[in-house]
Amino acid sequence: MWSLTPVFMGFFAPGAMSYHRLKYELEMLKTEHKKEMSDVKKFPKEICEVSYKCKELSEQTNSYRTLYSQLLRERTQLKEKVSMLKEDNRKLQGEQILLQESCEEARRLCEEAHEKIYDLWTKQQHVG
Repeated sequence: MWSLTPVFMGFFAPGAMSYHRLKYELEMLKTEHKKEMSDVKKFPKEICEVSYKCKELSEQTNSYRTLYSQLLRERTQLKEKVSMLKEDNRKLQGEQILLQESCEEARRLCEEAHEKIYDLWTKQQHVG
């Protein structure tokens, strides 16, 4: 028949399995908590580093903004100078054309004068 004496069932006793499982889960949670707390302790240092980097980047951005503004001003000045030089170049080309025309006219006049002088000289040679 059935005996009323308790029998040791070891890990198979009701509640024994859940106790060990709970103990294991508790240890896992403690380990995870330690890791999380360790990470949390690093936050102030990381925040400080990120803040410093952010400040550096902000200063660098301001520096680039200043340089960019200077470059834009210089570019505008250079465009104005190029525009003035183009206008000067157009004027000089016009003057060059006028000088070439004047030079051709002077050459033609010199040739006419040379012919007249030569004609007078040859007439004097025949007369004299």
